[in-house]
Amino acid sequence: MSIAVYYFSGTGNSLAVAKDLARRLPATVEPIAAFRDSENIVTTADAIGVVFPAYMAHLSGVPRMVERFIRRLSNIGSKYLFAVCTCGGHEDFNALPALKNLARLVRSAGGRISAEFSIRLPMNTLDYGHIPVPIDKDHGRMFQRCERRILEISQTVGRRGRSRYRIRKIILNWLMTPLYRMLQTLYYQDLRQKAKEPSDSNLRFEELVPLTDKSIYADDKCQGCGTCAKVCPAGNIAMIQGRPVWQHRCEICLACAEWCPNQAIHHGSREYGKTYRHPRVRLQDMLEQSTPGGTAL
Repeated sequence: MSIAVYYFSGTGNSLAVAKDLARRLPATVEPIAAFRDSENIVTTADAIGVVFPAYMAHLSGVPRMVERFIRRLSNIGSKYLFAVCTCGGHEDFNALPALKNLARLVRSAGGRISAEFSIRLPMNTLDYGHIPVPIDKDHGRMFQRCERRILEISQTVGRRGRSRYRIRKIILNWLMTPLYRMLQTLYYQDLRQKAKEPSDSNLRFEELVPLTDKSIYADDKCQGCGTCAKVCPAGNIAMIQGRPVWQHRCEICLACAEWCPNQAIHHGSREYGKTYRHPRVRLQDMLEQSTPGGTAL
């Protein structure tokens, strides 16, 4: 069985998981960003894995670029498909809604997710204070648990096994619906602020997200190196007169801020001066994210 693992990543978390999975299976690794302009995506692999971070789980959970990738993937119904959702918060509240939304998206495209998994890794904003339940903040323990989880996932996928959160998703969705609705209101307010839209704006989620780059800026430490433009998986940054200018097709992945060598870029989603990127992912790995077949194991 030939296996292809596709990933989308800003901090390097999902990239690191995709590469570790590919080594164990074995499988090829492909960046989803490399197909952002493709209208029809064809893969000859028998099995497809999608590794992605949970984004605003109670609104969508699935990054827009991942959603477009799924919709454009040809012959999805004939593939064994598995998904791995990485998240920084509690897996039940972040990963499960995201996996539920991804499963719905895959069904609408004519496919089915046979196995669903989640892995908790450090949050890109490093803001654990807003999480209302006790949560482990030790990054070292997260990485150790991630290694064990990847072994379990590779064993399940290797035998084309099935792993679902169906019962937990149904129960959680029923119990948490009132809270989710409240969070949706808060999320929309936050998105409108970052997009600099009026509070009564009727723009939908998919319309607001690209505009949130209006709240990103580079300070005086910017030396015009262009790393932010090169590392952006959405191709959202143009260098104009030696300064980055965002083009309003943002994915809120924070890659531009995380990988700036001078920490000159700031995003409204995170406290000033804080950065995070996966310790085993190099800048070169992220630069290869826009090249089909370019991510080396």
